[in-house]
Amino acid sequence: MLQSKSFVKKTKQGRIQKVVREHYLRDDIYCGFVPCTACAAAAERKLGAAAAAILVVDTNVVLHQIDLLENPAIEDVVLLSVVLDEVKNKNLSVFNRIKALCINKARRFYVFANEQHRDTYVKDMVGESSNDRNDRAIRVAARWYQSHLGESVKVLLITNDRDNKRKAIEEGLNAETVESYVRSLAQPGLLDLVVVPTSGDVSMEDVDDHRPSKKKVIYNEHKPMSEITSGLRCGIYHQGKLRVNRYNPFEAYVGSESIGDEIVIRGRSNMNRAFDGDIVAVELLPQDQWHESKSFIADDDEEEEEDVHLVPNSADDAPRNTNSTQSTVGSSAPSISSRPVGRVMGIIKRNWNSYCGSLQPMPMPAGSGGVAHALFVSKDRRVPKIRIQTRQLENLVNKRIVVAVDSWDVLSRYPSGHYVRTIGDIGDKETETEVVLIENDINTRPFSTQVLACLPPLPWTLSPEDLANPNRQDLRQVRVFSVDPPGCRDIDDALHCTLLPNGNFEVGVRILEQFLLQILLFSSNLQANFSCFLSW
Repeated sequence: MLQSKSFVKKTKQGRIQKVVREHYLRDDIYCGFVPCTACAAAAERKLGAAAAAILVVDTNVVLHQIDLLENPAIEDVVLLSVVLDEVKNKNLSVFNRIKALCINKARRFYVFANEQHRDTYVKDMVGESSNDRNDRAIRVAARWYQSHLGESVKVLLITNDRDNKRKAIEEGLNAETVESYVRSLAQPGLLDLVVVPTSGDVSMEDVDDHRPSKKKVIYNEHKPMSEITSGLRCGIYHQGKLRVNRYNPFEAYVGSESIGDEIVIRGRSNMNRAFDGDIVAVELLPQDQWHESKSFIADDDEEEEEDVHLVPNSADDAPRNTNSTQSTVGSSAPSISSRPVGRVMGIIKRNWNSYCGSLQPMPMPAGSGGVAHALFVSKDRRVPKIRIQTRQLENLVNKRIVVAVDSWDVLSRYPSGHYVRTIGDIGDKETETEVVLIENDINTRPFSTQVLACLPPLPWTLSPEDLANPNRQDLRQVRVFSVDPPGCRDIDDALHCTLLPNGNFEVGVRILEQFLLQILLFSSNLQANFSCFLSW
C-alpha cells in the first residue's frame, strides 16, 4: 500500500517547488508475541508467552524512566518506531541505551515498526501538533495490539501524560502511569527508580508535598531558548561550557569566544542550577561588581542560613555547617578585577549524568517501609548535593550508590534525583575501584556474545612458530597501559614500566600485536569495541 504526501516550498532562489513524498505501508510486520498464531511462523518473537501484560510505552517514559526500563524486572515491552525516532532526536544517549536493550537477546524488548504498518500508520491532521500526532499514533498501535492479540494477553499503555492517558481510557484502552504499574509489581525497591513526573504529567500518588504553601524562590527562572538565541545574536549573552572549580565548587568559569576570555561565575545563585559541563548562556555583571576575590571557601551551601521550607523529617532539616567565609587581601575593599564576572541566565544543553557517592549522615526516621527523604553527597565535589526519596533507607546507609539527576526547581536549594543502584560498602577496595571507573566514564561491562564470537575458539594459545620466533619476546606477564588520547578509536600505542632489581626502571614501548590486528580487520563487532578491548 502506498501513501503519498505532497507540499510546496520556496527555494533559496525564490522559486516555488513541489515536493512529493511516498510512504510505503506493509501488512507483513508482526507483533513479536510468542503464542500468536496470526503472525507468520518465521517471524521474530521476543515477547514471552507467560507475560502478564504487554507494555506499550510512550516517548517520555523512555526518556525519563530509562533506569527503570533497564531493570530486569521490566520485560515484555513494545518499542514503537515513532517512539524510537523521537527519543533519538531528543536524547542520543538514552536512545543508545534503549537500543542496547532491544538488541540484547536476553531481554524481551521488541521493536514494532508502526509507521510502516498498514493498520497503525496515522496521517497528520490539520492543526495537530507533532507531539499530539505521535501520541495518537501510540494509541492506535496499542489498540491494534489489543485487537490483534485478543484475550490471550493484556495490552497496557504506560504513560505519565495526563491528556494521553485520558484519551486512551476514553478509547477503551488499558492505560496506567509508571508509578501505578510499578506498584502493582509488589517490588518496593523498584519504586526508587521511578522518576517523579513534572508538573505537566500525572502526579505521583506516593509523593505528597508537605511543604508550607508559601515557598521562597531561591533561583531565577531560566530564560526561554528564543530569548537566549536573540541575546546571543545581539551580544547580550555569551555562550560557553561551564567548568566548576574542582577545589572550590562555589566558583566556576565559562570560556567565551565572543569576548575572548573566561567569565568567572561566583556562588550557587549566579550558577543558577547549572552543572559542570553544561552549555550555558551567561550575562556579564556591571564592571563595578567585578571584584577580585582571592578565595571563596564554603563548607556548605553559601546561603544555608536562609529560611527555606523543606520536607519535614528529611535530611534537609538536619543541622548544617554554615561556616562560609570570603577572604580578600588585607582589610581594604576588594579591587576591581580585569577578568569579567557574570551569571548564568539559561541552560542551552544539559550535562546531567549518574553520580557515585553516599547519603549524608542523618538520624534514621521512626518506622520502616515508608518514603524517606535524604541528601546524596557525590564523590565529585563539583556536584551539588542531590535530594532523593527512597523506601530502602536502612539498606543504603554506609553504601556507595549511584544516583541520577531528574530536575532542579527554582524553589529547591538542591536538585532532585532518584536512586539507581548500589555499588558496595564504603571503604571496600573493589567498591572504591568501581567508583573511580564510573566517575571517569570507563566502561567495565562485559563484552557481548557478538564480540566474543569474533575471537578464535577457546582454549587458544600461541602457535609453536610464534613462540620460537627469535624476533619476538613473550611479555604477557607485564602490565601494559595505553598512551593514546581519550576518544581515540585506534589504540595501538602502549607503554610498560617495570622496577628492576638494581632499583632502575625499565620502560618499554609497545605496539599493536599483529595477530590481533588480523582479527580486527575482519571483525566489525570487535572494531566497534576496539578501544575497550585494548584497555583491558
